Amino acid sequence: MPLEPLRGSLLRAAAASVVTVSVAVPFMGRYGWDRDELYFLSASRHPALGYVDFPPLIAWLIWVVRHLVGDSLVALRLISLACGIGATLLVVLIARELGGGASSQLIAGFFWATTPYILGSGSLVHPTWLDVLAWTAACYVTTRIAVRRELRLIPLLGVIVGVGLEAKYTIAFLGAALVVAFAVFDREVLRGSRPWIAAGIALLLIAPNLAWQARHGWPSVHFASSQNAKTAEDTPPPVYVAQQVLFLAGSIVLAVAGVAWLWRRRLRALAAIPVLLTLVFLAERGRAYYALPADSIAVAAGAVALAGRRKLLISAAVVQAALCVVVVPVVVAVLPVQTAVSTGYAKAGFQKDEIGWPDLARTVDTAWAALPASVRAHAIVVPGNYGEASALERYAHVPVVSGHLSWQYWRPKRLPQREVLLVGFDGPLGYICASSHVVARIDNRWHLDNEERGRTVTRCRLHSTLGAEWRRFARDAL
Repeated sequence: MPLEPLRGSLLRAAAASVVTVSVAVPFMGRYGWDRDELYFLSASRHPALGYVDFPPLIAWLIWVVRHLVGDSLVALRLISLACGIGATLLVVLIARELGGGASSQLIAGFFWATTPYILGSGSLVHPTWLDVLAWTAACYVTTRIAVRRELRLIPLLGVIVGVGLEAKYTIAFLGAALVVAFAVFDREVLRGSRPWIAAGIALLLIAPNLAWQARHGWPSVHFASSQNAKTAEDTPPPVYVAQQVLFLAGSIVLAVAGVAWLWRRRLRALAAIPVLLTLVFLAERGRAYYALPADSIAVAAGAVALAGRRKLLISAAVVQAALCVVVVPVVVAVLPVQTAVSTGYAKAGFQKDEIGWPDLARTVDTAWAALPASVRAHAIVVPGNYGEASALERYAHVPVVSGHLSWQYWRPKRLPQREVLLVGFDGPLGYICASSHVVARIDNRWHLDNEERGRTVTRCRLHSTLGAEWRRFARDAL
């Protein structure tokens, strides 16, 4: 069957992406910087081949944007929005590869572009969105391999997975799922040297990061163990399933139909990939959104399968619209801050981590200025976590060091201070402080209960110098 002209597919993807852009762009900077964004901004000031809790690609991209346009939150979030748009384009192209005509491609593009999942792509600059683009690119290439038998493209999968590993390590699960799916349902794809070449390329591309990890004692491994426990606690199976439905909205109808359609068409390796990954992350107790990019194959196939099922598509579209009304305020800052706080939307998602950082900085600036000048000359501020440290570096006017995650590697070689302001340290402090007293308590103008509100700013006289006590502060876990 001849494929639809590529130009038409590109235009359909662009039309679908207009919706994403229209929803995302007006609200991109409304609430301010997220704690992770502030952390990545700090990381971009310390470019390296690796970091404790994320691969280096996001920091280098932010480094480039900063040197081009400065510390612009909107400019940085355009990186993620571009990834979301790119994913929509790839879903349209997957539908094209599966034999979908103009209507199927439009259905695939519009359903995918209007999921709460993709509508939120402009709300946060984060490795997750680089990961989404890498996964959907791999799914597109995999579709061409399975449908057109273009086995020469297998090494390209190695390039995509290798670059994806420099964005987020979870793409390794996709690579493993591809191997399992083809080993069970389409072994011809794995014959010969091409799969080994692909694996070698991926390993070569991740090698610099692995070298950094080895040199620093594999901190990401230690971080992953603590993070997995926290993720499992936050995402029990019922929550995982519910969040998948909410993220995909009515597109889940297309995804289910698409898996069945691929199975009947004997494209069973493609049918298995989204199912396998959804089950793996369910069993592994990962975040609900980890496996969603693999659903790009299923949604595209569903658009082809249901192209003539007008009533079913209308029903799915109604579900999509209804769920978007409920879910979009969680992932896009469409509500004024006061409304988001009073309705509980600000606490429902990551937006609670965007509100209050300037207030924190003012509190610490005031506490710092209240110290006698003779004390300030030999003192320093030590926040308890990466969010506080990065926010103070961005907003405050104080010297900052922290032992949390990658911040532990960004300190001066010498830390002779014995007087410190501890930010966010709660509980007994006698193990590090010879004397201490609380000088301020953190709040925000909206009185939103986030991770920082209610924590203390404490003046502390250390038992020894900060350098000598540093091992008590440095840690890889959350």
